[in-house]
Amino acid sequence: MALDFYHGHGSPYSWRVWLALEHKKIPYNLKVLSFQNEDTRKPEFVAINPRHTVPTIVDDGHALWESLAILEYLDERFPSGPKLYPGDAKDRARQRRLIQEMIGYLDGEGMDPITTEFFSKPAPDMEVVAQARTRLREELEYFGKELRGDYLAGGAPSAADFVLYPLLGYCWRVNFRKPESGLADILPAPMAALKKRIEALPYFDKTFPPHWR
Repeated sequence: MALDFYHGHGSPYSWRVWLALEHKKIPYNLKVLSFQNEDTRKPEFVAINPRHTVPTIVDDGHALWESLAILEYLDERFPSGPKLYPGDAKDRARQRRLIQEMIGYLDGEGMDPITTEFFSKPAPDMEVVAQARTRLREELEYFGKELRGDYLAGGAPSAADFVLYPLLGYCWRVNFRKPESGLADILPAPMAALKKRIEALPYFDKTFPPHWR
């Protein structure tokens, strides 16, 4: 039975789950919610997820939200096929550590201040943007050194890559909308190469936000 996947185009949190569903070839029913129409706050969705957030999945009546919890659930619930957390206990712990670092440093100290300045304030504080851009560049250099071959966990994409990629995509998107952000050449060579590898995956185009085209 296919699970229901509630998604919002442009959400990096939801995007990581969609990439994982495709990577593991898990059957799903895509249910796209509109942020503009406030679909996540409508009673029928709040009845499923009281936090009214995406991504949300419903698998055989079991509702689950929070993207990292979903990624781990998918790997345990559907053990056949590619693993999102491959390797032994040490390998899996390393991948979880990388993901937590992405959230705390790459996103929290790098991307989040930049998007806040440009999209949540009447006018951006360019000094804050410059500081966050420097922090972002440092973190991208750090994660470039964490590659173990083509991907963070070796020769195939893992959960860590699917958490990382939407942040790389956001660098491109923010620069497209706000060239003054200075993110055009922010990706070091290893991260630029990883971005291209993810974008070359056969299912990638299916997941790309249509309003970004």
